[in-house]
Amino acid sequence: MSRVVSRIAWGVFLLMLAGCGFQLRGEASVPDSLKTLYIQGINTQQDTLGLQLKRALVRNGITVVDDYQEGAAIFTVLENRYDRRVLSVASNATVREFELDAWVTFKVTDDKGNELSDVQRVEASRDYQFDRNQILAMDEQERVLREDLNKQMVQSILRRLSAIK
Repeated sequence: MSRVVSRIAWGVFLLMLAGCGFQLRGEASVPDSLKTLYIQGINTQQDTLGLQLKRALVRNGITVVDDYQEGAAIFTVLENRYDRRVLSVASNATVREFELDAWVTFKVTDDKGNELSDVQRVEASRDYQFDRNQILAMDEQERVLREDLNKQMVQSILRRLSAIK
């Protein structure tokens, strides 16, 4: 009896999940002209954003070359910036909340130098509470938030690359 109820419950759950439009994030479909890509303007070995970008591109079936090769499209990072701003201050003039902003400006050209996309800017931001009594924890929280910002920007870049015709 309990096995039947369990199966019915799972069946109802799966129908509801399918009905709500939930779908696992699949590969980004990029044009054939971007299947081999050279990234310049950011270090793909040590820079956090560059490393995450390279990994995401490879996961999506794009060959990322370390040195420029004939026939490879060029992904040029023009600007990669982070900024931290004070959002709120307590009555005793101490910072209570910060906002982290990150943005990347890039363009994509083909192997002949023809622009495949205009200069584009991808942005992300997060805010967080600051407690000056827990400085080490706040540093770690900021590091984790920067990683989240990078992940969000990489996903936005992949969506932009898939929109290139």
